[in-house]
Amino acid sequence: MVAPKDFTIHMIGHGHIDPTWLWRWTEGYGEVRATFRSALDRMNETPEFKFIASSACFYEWVKACDPAMFEEIRQRVAEGRWEVVGGWWVEPDCNIPGGEAMVRHGLYSQRFFERELGVRAKVGFNPDTFGHAGTLPQIYCKMGIEYYAYMRPGPVSEMHYPEGTTFWWVADDGSRLLASNIVTGYGSGDNVLDKIKATPSNIYLNTGQTVVMGFYGVGNHGGGPTKRAIAQIIEAQKDEELPDTPFSTLLAFFEDFQRAVKEQGGTIPTIATELQHHARGCYSVHSEIKRLNRAGEHALMTAERFATLAWLLKEHPYPQERIEGAWKDVMYNQFHDILAGTSIETSYEDSRDQLGRARHTAHEILNESWQTIAGDIDTSGEGNPVLMVNPLPWPVKQTITVPEIAWRTLKQQLHFVDEEGQVIPSQAVRGARTKGHAWRITTEVPALGYRCFHARSEEKDVQAGGTLEAGRDFLENDWWRIEFDPYHGHISRLYDKKRQVETVAKANVLAAIVDHSDTWSHGVDEFRVEAGRFSNAVLERLELGPVQATIRVVSRFRDSTVEQFVTIYRDSEDIDCVFRVNWQERYTMLKLAYETRIDAGEATYDVPYGYEVRGTDGWEEPGQKWFDMTGTIDGKSYGLAVLNDSKYSYDVWGNHMRVTLLRSPLYGHHDRGRINASEPWPAMDQGWQTVCVQLVPHAGGWREAGVVKKSWELNEPVFAHIECCHEGTLPPSCSLFSADADNAVVSVLKKSEDGAKVVVRGYETAGQEAQAKVTMHGRPEALKLAFAPHEIKTMQIEPGTGAVEEVDLLEEKS
Repeated sequence: MVAPKDFTIHMIGHGHIDPTWLWRWTEGYGEVRATFRSALDRMNETPEFKFIASSACFYEWVKACDPAMFEEIRQRVAEGRWEVVGGWWVEPDCNIPGGEAMVRHGLYSQRFFERELGVRAKVGFNPDTFGHAGTLPQIYCKMGIEYYAYMRPGPVSEMHYPEGTTFWWVADDGSRLLASNIVTGYGSGDNVLDKIKATPSNIYLNTGQTVVMGFYGVGNHGGGPTKRAIAQIIEAQKDEELPDTPFSTLLAFFEDFQRAVKEQGGTIPTIATELQHHARGCYSVHSEIKRLNRAGEHALMTAERFATLAWLLKEHPYPQERIEGAWKDVMYNQFHDILAGTSIETSYEDSRDQLGRARHTAHEILNESWQTIAGDIDTSGEGNPVLMVNPLPWPVKQTITVPEIAWRTLKQQLHFVDEEGQVIPSQAVRGARTKGHAWRITTEVPALGYRCFHARSEEKDVQAGGTLEAGRDFLENDWWRIEFDPYHGHISRLYDKKRQVETVAKANVLAAIVDHSDTWSHGVDEFRVEAGRFSNAVLERLELGPVQATIRVVSRFRDSTVEQFVTIYRDSEDIDCVFRVNWQERYTMLKLAYETRIDAGEATYDVPYGYEVRGTDGWEEPGQKWFDMTGTIDGKSYGLAVLNDSKYSYDVWGNHMRVTLLRSPLYGHHDRGRINASEPWPAMDQGWQTVCVQLVPHAGGWREAGVVKKSWELNEPVFAHIECCHEGTLPPSCSLFSADADNAVVSVLKKSEDGAKVVVRGYETAGQEAQAKVTMHGRPEALKLAFAPHEIKTMQIEPGTGAVEEVDLLEEKS
């Protein structure tokens, strides 16, 4: 047995700071300043003392409000006494942000640290984050991070660590970093001596482990190491029976741990899975922050693509600072207690403002960039020009909304003529789904490009092909026969006509679930007890025309109402569902459920720049734009994918799939104690909210069904731009940039952070090798990108010569 004195506990001074939680960001700003000041004062008092701090945002705040303090920090960093860790803008949620948002955390932060402090973080640090996506090791490794320290999920009760809590964490592509769970907690108050004495007997250390990290310092609302805590460490250093307790850093711990393992002839275990779960309710609580996050991320990626095209085609100035500022607003609100929905009510007023600013900035950039390009397009011809614009770098066939306001009236029939002179069927629609009167047409638009249509008002008989029928309780086209339950309003039949498969027993079931858990749902793995289902439905055929047919279903539960719009199309196999929810329940969850007919199904979830296969045991799981179950129906390989525009929490139990639409606990209710429900505590997700869902039943697997790209298309749809008639150097229909690969998504087209190069980033989506052919308007030669399975790849292109080099996520040579 190893004696306590043979241990080395690296004493890591830290002050955990939640810049927003049970307080607003302005108070968090002050706590950052106070904590950093305290750490610097402790350094002046004790020359051996060292301190670590994460979050580039915090350093930027201090630089702005107290330049003298920032210079002191710069000096201590140079001395090696202040360690910059994390490498990200804040300590975010690590399941909900999209893959590109995680990249931007590192891109902007590591460059900030290098520029302002002369260092880059080598240790990723998210001690309080509630779960960690399995794609993180690859993302971290490609931004210079070699190690990872975190605290949640803890051992046994939250996650099983089979061989120890310090391990090689490996992503599906093979990337790995050395990770360590903070089993002794990220703070200590003043009880450091007791913590030192207890650490050698901690049962969650690796077998034979003698090098351990020991955090100390007041946290959550900041504070950091106290004078008393430092004195206790100095006292322990004089006691020969206690472990060696040097003032230390995270990097020193990881390097010393590896040295000790090597000297002892030991091995380091490997974990090749995601790190889950801590608090499953975080992925569904506060619907608005989730919706604003998703919208902000995709708006910025769209704006960047078109800003890059305007720069390349028209030499229009690229708005780099504005883009970075908008991403910073998004990234700040990905802090784990904001995006998880666990902060106080007033903090979300700030988030709404910040994320609104980010999205508005993105829309300004998109509009300016597209207007710059549109002026060069030949839109001449009879009628009013309408440009259908595809923001994604692959061709997209979609039903597109054209605002009616451009023609002021719906009294006359419009038809749309494409660049070849062909008349495209169109349909006038109205109502809440389109936010007023509009026209709808179904067409294909070139990759990251456009098609010019001309709207004309003369009478013309346009023959629409294909089947499209609808009644009060059914919809049918060439692909599907959909029937509705007349009482509950859910889908009672979804028949695949092409493959002759009955796909579901029930779909779009709206179930209210008993949920008396706290805001985080601490200690809850699944939500199974139903309080009731929406019923007393009123069904009507809302529309049936040349393009689409829609059934509107209004159903109720207690004081809450849901308007459900299910739409199918004459010329598209899409099944679109829009839910407008007026939620008036408290301490209750709303699930959207699918009772499929799939046997032996495998559940797959969208995660940041990848996917995750999980069990079908009914546990609440985090995911992003889609989740899927594939198995067999009547012996045929078959599956169902459910896509959405704003949700992050799902479960699969047997052949049942459910999306968590919302939860309504109290704001910031952290404990599981009793509350008086008759008191007017503010509950979340009250009132009207909207979510868009797309159903993708498919033969074979989700890969063959193109589910990943469909989910991007739902979140970045083709949009209509009203243009005036003029000649131009660009043709009426054109792809300005394309990336052709079935199982790779090129998500990013941007100007490089340094110089004047083009950055292209994408990820392999199916766990298979991929070859993508990338073409840019005006360049006859194509660039070929080879993706390894699960790879996130970044390329940098010299516009003038076409020279290409692969770079890492910091846009440096890999």
